[in-house]
Amino acid sequence: MMRFLLLFSVLLLAGCPSVPPPTPDPVPAQGTLDIVGKKEDKQESRTAAAVIVAKENADKPEVVRSELSVAQAALPVPDASDLAYAKARAAKADAKQYEANVASAAKAKADIDAMWTKLEGEQKQNAEAMSKMTVQIGTLKQQVEEAKKEGQRNLYAMVAAGMMVLGGFAIAFGRVMIGAGLLVSGVCIGAVPYLLDSVWFLPAVGGVFLLGLLVGGWHAYRNHLKADAAQEEDKNQGG
Repeated sequence: MMRFLLLFSVLLLAGCPSVPPPTPDPVPAQGTLDIVGKKEDKQESRTAAAVIVAKENADKPEVVRSELSVAQAALPVPDASDLAYAKARAAKADAKQYEANVASAAKAKADIDAMWTKLEGEQKQNAEAMSKMTVQIGTLKQQVEEAKKEGQRNLYAMVAAGMMVLGGFAIAFGRVMIGAGLLVSGVCIGAVPYLLDSVWFLPAVGGVFLLGLLVGGWHAYRNHLKADAAQEEDKNQGG
């Protein structure tokens, strides 16, 4: 019986997970790039509005300077070569050059807008792929966990079957109490994997432990009674 209790305790420890399963890392949110893009669009819109107002008030130098100051505050510091080019262009005041530069700037803006659209589409596809991958990882982890539980159930079932076979042999050879104990033990072991995931796990462990103490105490008391009876019989025979 003590060997059974030891074996049962080892099986319980083997069936209980010692380390909780790792949780998947959170998927990066798509919102970061969206927030930056919206802020940039808002800043560009306000800058363009200041330039338009400055052009509309060309006859008011003070308004022009103030609006262009607002626009300049929203723009980066220009490269020295670009600034020199703009100053030379202003000094030359060539209408054809201005027209060519306007067309070039419009084309550059269209190219940048197209690249932004492509980037946003790729980012959305990446986010969808990451989401699908996370779902697949979760499914695989669940399948692994189910396979692990199935393996544990098979192990407990094999041990339970072995205990019940031994119990049958014990009863067949006249060891009824031992056989009954092995049969009950086999049933208990077979139920362990189903108890592990239930709220009755700890009460069941406590009940088995208490039952083991009661059975052990009963056997000890019975052996004590047998020993006393044997001593009494020896005394009677000696007398």
